[in-house]
Amino acid sequence: MKGWMKAAALLGLTACSSGTGDVVFTTYGEDFIEKEMPATEFEDGWSVRYTKFLVVLGELKVANHENEVAASSTSAKVYDVHRAGPVEVVRFTGLAAEDWDEVSYAIAPSAEATAGNASEEDVARMKTGGFSVYVEGTGTKGSDTKRFAWGFTHNTLYEHCESPDIGEGVTVPSGGEEVVQLTMHGDHLFFDDLQSPEAKMRFDAIAQADGLGIAGPDGEVTLQELATVDLTTLPRGTYGTGGASNVRNLRDFVSSLVRTVGHYRGEGECSPKAR
Repeated sequence: MKGWMKAAALLGLTACSSGTGDVVFTTYGEDFIEKEMPATEFEDGWSVRYTKFLVVLGELKVANHENEVAASSTSAKVYDVHRAGPVEVVRFTGLAAEDWDEVSYAIAPSAEATAGNASEEDVARMKTGGFSVYVEGTGTKGSDTKRFAWGFTHNTLYEHCESPDIGEGVTVPSGGEEVVQLTMHGDHLFFDDLQSPEAKMRFDAIAQADGLGIAGPDGEVTLQELATVDLTTLPRGTYGTGGASNVRNLRDFVSSLVRTVGHYRGEGECSPKAR
C-alpha cells in the first residue's frame, strides 16, 4: 500500500475508533412550575402556583467551537412544562462519540409549531397569539388571590450552554446515550432584579396592579395593568434594572425576565440572544 494510502487508512481507523452514541434532549419545569413556589420563597409572603406554562422549543443544535455540527433540528414544538416531566424533546442518534462544546436551542414563536406534550388547543393559542411563552397561574396571600394569564412574543436563542458540574455542551458516549435537560425556571418571572445573583422573589407590586387604569380590581392582573406601574413609584431597594434604559414599568420588567427562563441541565446557564 502506498504511503499516503496507508496514512489515510490509519486516519480513518482513528476517526472511527471513538464510535458513536446518542443524545436525548428533554425539558422539565422543576417543582416551582409543576407544583408551587411557597410563601417561604417570597420576600413579601405570597405563594404562586402555575396552572399552565407553555414554551415553544426548537432549533436544537449540537456543535463545537470549530462550527462543526454533529446534529440539529429545525422543528418547533409546544410544551407545557407544568405537566409532570421531564418529557422528551428530540433524540439524536449516531453522533460521533466526542466532546461537543456548543449546544444551543431557541424559545421562539413559530407558525409551524406542533404539539410536544401540549394540547392542540394550546398549540393554537401559541400560534394565534404569536407567543413563545405563555403562563397562567395564581398568587395567594392569606385570603387574597390574584390570577394572571400572560403571553410573550420574545424570540430568544440560548447559546453556549454549559453546566456548572459537567462543563460546556455535551460529551457523546461511545455506544451509549446521554440525556440532556433543558430546564425551565418559572421563579425567574418574579425576581426583583434583572442582573443580581441575589435577586429575591416578590409579588406585592404585581398584586397591587390589579384594577389600575380600569374601573376597579377584578382579581386578575393583566400585562396592561403592569404597564401602568412606573418602577420609580415602587419602594426603594426593589426592582433593580441594572441600568437597562428601556425598562421603565413593571410590564417591561417582567418581559425582560422572560428571556432568563431557559436553562441547561438544572442550574446550568446559556447566553440568551434576543432576535
